[in-house]
Amino acid sequence: MRRIKGFTLVEMMVTIAVLAIIIGIATPSFVDMMRKNTLRSQANELLGLMHYARSEAIKRRVNVTVNLTTGTGWKAEVIQPGTTTVLRTVDKSATSVSLTGSGTIAVVFDLRGRRISADNCFQLSYSNNDRQLTVETGGSLKVASGTCGG
Repeated sequence: MRRIKGFTLVEMMVTIAVLAIIIGIATPSFVDMMRKNTLRSQANELLGLMHYARSEAIKRRVNVTVNLTTGTGWKAEVIQPGTTTVLRTVDKSATSVSLTGSGTIAVVFDLRGRRISADNCFQLSYSNNDRQLTVETGGSLKVASGTCGG
């Protein structure tokens, strides 16, 4: 009689059980990594928009405003004050990332690229992860992990 080579049912069940355990361990950390990447991506997108607004203020030699609509799912638009011209818009209203604050916050850069508005720290949050964007008085911008004032 010829012997047939292959896996037994017990070997297959053990392999599937080991695979299920590995997937069970890896899934929570993968989900957390995806949330952190989403948050980091949106914080960098907001940073890029602020850099754009600052450079437009310097280039056009006028004040440029960034209007931030806060809440879960946020929106930002760069406008030139005194006109209805929207220079650039970022609409993240369909996401679960929230921008801390109430209503609309305006960040204004003067013709030298300096911040002349009162607000200087903006916090993005997503599932117990936080990133902060800080706009210094001189106009420099930075993104870091953590909360504003903390």
